Amino acid sequence: MATAHRRTGPYGTANNDSLGTEPGENGGNGTILALPLTIRPARREDLPTLEWYGLHTPHREIIAGAFRLQERGDGSMLLADVNGFPAGQICIDFLRKRPSGRATLWALRVFQPFRGLGIGGRLVREAEQVVIQRAVPYAELGVDRDNAGVLPFYERLGYEHCGRERGQFLYHTPEGRLVRVAIDQWLLHKRMAEGADPATAGADNGRCLRLAGD
Repeated sequence: MATAHRRTGPYGTANNDSLGTEPGENGGNGTILALPLTIRPARREDLPTLEWYGLHTPHREIIAGAFRLQERGDGSMLLADVNGFPAGQICIDFLRKRPSGRATLWALRVFQPFRGLGIGGRLVREAEQVVIQRAVPYAELGVDRDNAGVLPFYERLGYEHCGRERGQFLYHTPEGRLVRVAIDQWLLHKRMAEGADPATAGADNGRCLRLAGD
């Protein structure tokens, strides 16, 4: 969770649309479920659910740290809320590279059943609007060098290679065990549009997420 893809106003309002079904395209065999999707900042009560049924329980300290950064005003933690469940997240660190005019996007993740539906891209775009509102010139993120398959995703979003970063990331599990994670990643960045209209942020909020069923 140390990077944007490590397994880790613009805030919008909730949509009151109810769950719906539509006929499938294949002769009526199947349904499409429409669920409300809202991009919003994390709240303290979200933290236990963000462990995703134990999948990210070892990362409890990291999740809590990202939330503290938001509370201090040095970061932001955005969630893709699907019918009350945090189906995705992205974090922004404004502190780490503030002197160089860069905001770090990290911990982008989408819960497995909701992948492939465009949530990741929407989270990145919402995060960029937050960066623009803070008047930070660049958004930067890291991609593990052994995870090159995600590079086209970020390139389609306008990110360009700007360097390489190596180091170490430390965290404690809930049991108190110290975990050391080696970092070897490409750095990508994107110039934030000057004079972008913050009113356009959150334009995706209030839409429905459409899940196709068999």
